[in-house]
Amino acid sequence: MIDINNFIRQHKDVIEDINEIEKIINRKDYKKYLDDFVSHINSLAGKLKIHLSYEDKFLYPNLINGEDTQLKNIANLYMHEMGDISSVFTDYKNKYNTKSKVNDRLNTFEADTSDILNDIKNRIAKEENELYKLIVQKGGCRTKNC
Repeated sequence: MIDINNFIRQHKDVIEDINEIEKIINRKDYKKYLDDFVSHINSLAGKLKIHLSYEDKFLYPNLINGEDTQLKNIANLYMHEMGDISSVFTDYKNKYNTKSKVNDRLNTFEADTSDILNDIKNRIAKEENELYKLIVQKGGCRTKNC
């Protein structure tokens, strides 16, 4: 059985940073808040790194090595997709993880930020609405008492 509580909590932590970043970006005077923006980008990077590490070590290997063909197939697909999102986010973070880097790229900053945050939010929604629900349906669990 797979306990998905920790993965759900990590998703909530990631979404909190995304929400804060979006609040900053949606302000007309967001340039005044770039220090906060950079702080949240670096926090988000750390949270994503931990989350992806947990997925790579615990979630996906258990699914891929399990007996359920449907879960194996979905796990393989999701692992491939997340690798792409992970590398795209790393490139994004390296472009925008300091105030001076943001200021140097103001012409692409907003669009790049919107794109990567939407990718991450869509991925989280997909995992929670498809994969995690399927795990629960197939006898996985959501509680620490499993």
